[in-house]
Amino acid sequence: MYVANTIFIILSILKVDTIRVGFRNLEEIAEAYSPTLKEIKYNINASYTNLTGNILNFVGGAEFYLTKSEVTYSNPPIPSSTYNPSYSFTLKFASNLFSTNNLFKTISGYYESRTSIYNYEDIKRQFLINLKTQYLNTIKLKKLMEAYEKAFERNKIYYELVSERYKLGMVSKIDYLKAEIELKNAEINLLNASNNYKKSKEILLSYLGLLHKDQMVIIEDYDAPESVYIPKDEQEFLNLARKFNPSLKNARTLLNSARSGLIYSITSITPQISFEKYWNYTGREKPHSLNSFNEKEMWNVQVYVNFLNFPISILNRAQLERAYTYRYKKVLFETLAKIENSYEDLKYNYQTLELAKLRYEQAQSAYELAKEQYKSGLISIIQLMDTEASLLQSEVGLIETKYNLVISKENLNYLIGTEVIK
Repeated sequence: MYVANTIFIILSILKVDTIRVGFRNLEEIAEAYSPTLKEIKYNINASYTNLTGNILNFVGGAEFYLTKSEVTYSNPPIPSSTYNPSYSFTLKFASNLFSTNNLFKTISGYYESRTSIYNYEDIKRQFLINLKTQYLNTIKLKKLMEAYEKAFERNKIYYELVSERYKLGMVSKIDYLKAEIELKNAEINLLNASNNYKKSKEILLSYLGLLHKDQMVIIEDYDAPESVYIPKDEQEFLNLARKFNPSLKNARTLLNSARSGLIYSITSITPQISFEKYWNYTGREKPHSLNSFNEKEMWNVQVYVNFLNFPISILNRAQLERAYTYRYKKVLFETLAKIENSYEDLKYNYQTLELAKLRYEQAQSAYELAKEQYKSGLISIIQLMDTEASLLQSEVGLIETKYNLVISKENLNYLIGTEVIK
């Protein structure tokens, strides 16, 4: 009884948590373990914090100073009465709400923060589409490996059958050698498929941050759907991309920032108005009440014009505004072209899927018929091998088309910036 309890305790301590990775929880797993996604997350948070700071700077500022000064040594000596410490307190509030200079600094900081946020959002979406693609490719390679396993088992049966018939003198040596070669080819194909699946799985675990984890990781299977709703109105995709695509949002933010900079340069001769109010105390004793503080309010009005630099500054800002205008157009055209190409890929894969299913069904029927004919001695082993090769090729083609359809769907959603194709 004691031994049994001890074994149970040891097994409980050594129990390894299992992480199940599926298509639906990829992002959740990545957020929990992936260093890449964590880095992106905290960079986005830092950008939002910076944005909040820029807004607060526009409202104004509050500062507090406390200074204690005490003489501890003097040569030549000074009267001991002067050794008493002195205190200085300052509380200051300042507002620049009426300052156009401060307004445009805040606007500029806002656009910089938004640009940073859009950049990291785009990086995050790129990471997620790469992660989904890697997962789908891994499952696809697993399915291909299973197809090659079935082909290898079929070739083993043929080889054993041909070997028996060869010993009985029922088939030629050419047929025997053909069966042996096909068996070796099937084994090579299986080893290659197994190696590709293993490498793809390791890359997937690396993306997720699970490659060297102590937990047991199970990659759940995913059967790619054989039908996808494809809207016929391509313009719908283009309109949504203008609103949601991170690259377009970033280019549009840079353009707005350049335009605000141009307006700032033009209006920089506007008087800058600011307001300050502060309380100050300086003395040998600590202040006993607010009456000990000096109170002061100040309105500052400043006009500054650099007549030599003013037109150059406007010209420079105008050139930047035009540059970012054409940059936005370039990104827009490139994005729309990618969406159109991705949309065509989606339609192509969908249309090809129907043909691939039909081809696979026909190859299965041809293979079953060839098996019966070979058993009856109506066809040679070479003819049977040809139908088996066609069956394998059609099964591989169907698997690749099914998962390529899902990959093209996810890629189109990524380019649009939001999930449109379910």
